[in-house]
Amino acid sequence: MKKKKRSLGPVIEILLAIVLVSVLALIFNLIGIRGYKTEGGTFETTLTLIKNIFSKKGFKYILNNSLVNFQNLAPLMHIILSLIAVSILEASGLLKHIFEPLKKIKPYFITMFVIFVSIISTIIGDYSYALIIPLTGILYKYIGRDSKLGILTSFIAITMGYGTGIIYNYQMYELGDITELSASGILNGYNYELLSNIFFLLISTLILTVVGTIVLERFSKKFPRNEEKDNLNTSKKALIITTITFFALFLILIYSIIPGFPLSGILLDKTEPTYIGKLFGADSALNQGFFFLLIAILMVCGFVYGSVSRNIKNSEDYSNALTKTFEGTGHVFVLLFFISILYEIIDWTNFSTVISTNIIDFVGSTNLSGVLLVIVAFISIVIISIFIPYSVEKWNLIAPIYIPIFLRANISPAFTQTLFLAADSVGKLFSPIYVYLIFAVAYMNKYDKTSSVGIYSTIKKIMPVILIMSIVWIVIIIGWYLIGLPIGINSGITL
Repeated sequence: MKKKKRSLGPVIEILLAIVLVSVLALIFNLIGIRGYKTEGGTFETTLTLIKNIFSKKGFKYILNNSLVNFQNLAPLMHIILSLIAVSILEASGLLKHIFEPLKKIKPYFITMFVIFVSIISTIIGDYSYALIIPLTGILYKYIGRDSKLGILTSFIAITMGYGTGIIYNYQMYELGDITELSASGILNGYNYELLSNIFFLLISTLILTVVGTIVLERFSKKFPRNEEKDNLNTSKKALIITTITFFALFLILIYSIIPGFPLSGILLDKTEPTYIGKLFGADSALNQGFFFLLIAILMVCGFVYGSVSRNIKNSEDYSNALTKTFEGTGHVFVLLFFISILYEIIDWTNFSTVISTNIIDFVGSTNLSGVLLVIVAFISIVIISIFIPYSVEKWNLIAPIYIPIFLRANISPAFTQTLFLAADSVGKLFSPIYVYLIFAVAYMNKYDKTSSVGIYSTIKKIMPVILIMSIVWIVIIIGWYLIGLPIGINSGITL
C-alpha cells in the first residue's frame, strides 16, 4: 500500500479555522462591531454584539458544552443509522446485484441519473446526504469509477437540489411560514401556497440536471478508474423476493399516511388543519421518524437478500454485515466532533449573525430595484450562506428585510423565496462550516489510499463546478425575471 502524501489534513484545517474565528471574534468585540436583527411580523430590531470566546464565560461555555454539542449534532445520528443500513445492503450483495450491471451504461447517463436522483432526494431533507453519499460511493466502485467522484457528484447535486427539486419538502414548508410572516406587515392575508413556485422548480431541475451532467463529466477526467472487486454472490431469486418485500413494506408506509381508512394515518399530525401540515407538522410521526422507517426498510431488504443469496449465512455474518461500511470511516466522526466545536463557537460569539445582519442592512440601504437588486441580493445570500449554511436559520434573518425590499420593487414574496433558495444552494457548496461538506470530505478519505483529502483542497477542486453552476443559477433567475413567466400556479414574479 502506498504511503499517504503529506498534507495539512482536515483536522488541522478545522482547528486553524477555530483559532481564526476566535481571534476575529475577539477583535470585532474590542472594536465594537454590532448588528441589528429584525423579527418577522413585528419588525422589531434587536441589538446583537459579538462576544469574546477568550473570556471566563467563553471558556466555561466550551468546557461545559463541547461534548453536549457533539451529542446533539443531528447529522451524527443520521449518518450512523445510514451507515448501518448501507452496510447490510453492501454486505448482502444487493448493491452489487443492482449496481454492477450499470457498468454497461455510458458514464454520461450514470452521472445524469445520480444528479437527478440527488436533486429530488431533498424531499427527505438533510437525510438525503447521509443516505445518498455512501450509496453513490459504492455505485461508482461497482461501475469502475472513482468513489470520490461519486461522493462529490452527489454532494454537489443534493446541495443544488435545495434550490430546486420537483417535490415539496419540509424545508419549503418552514420557509413558507417565514415568508408569510415577513410579508404580513405589508400584504395583509398573504399566503405562501404549496405550488407557489412549482413551474420554476420543474424547469430549473431539468436545466441543472443537464448542465450539471456536462460540467461534472468534464470534471470527472481528474479522477482515475477503479478496478476494485469483491467475491459476493448475486441471485435473481434473492432480488425478486427482496423487491416484493420492499414494495410490501413501502405500501404499508404509504397507507399509514393516508387519512380516512381503517388504521390508516397513524404517522400524521392530526392536530394540523391541512394535509401538508399533517405530513410535516411538529407532532407528525412521519416527519420525526421517516428516516428511521426508511433505514429499517432497507435493513430488512438487505437481510432478506443476504439470507437468500447465502452471503449472510448466520447471526455472526449478519452482525459483521451491519458494520461493513464503517471500515475506514474514522475521519467522519473525528471531523464531525471538531466541526461541532467550530460551529458552536461561531454561534455563541454571534459572529455569523452580526456579519450577516450587516450584509443584509447594506443591501437594504442601497435602494436598488429590478435586475440589479436581484443580482446583489443573490450575491449577498451566497456570502451569508458561507457563515450560516442552514437555510431556515438564515431565512429568519434575511426575510424580514428582503421581503419588504422586494415588495417595494413590485417583486412577489414567492419569487423572493425562490431567489433565496437558489443562492442558498450555491453558498452551502463551499461553506467550510457546512456539516455535510465536512461529511463528504471525511467520507472521501475512506476511499483515498494515497493522500489525505482536505476540506479546502476539496473546495478548491470543485470551485470551477461551483462557479459554472452559480452562473447557470443567475441566468435562470434573471431570465425568468425578465421574461416574466409565472413561477407557479396563481403565482408570478410581480404582485
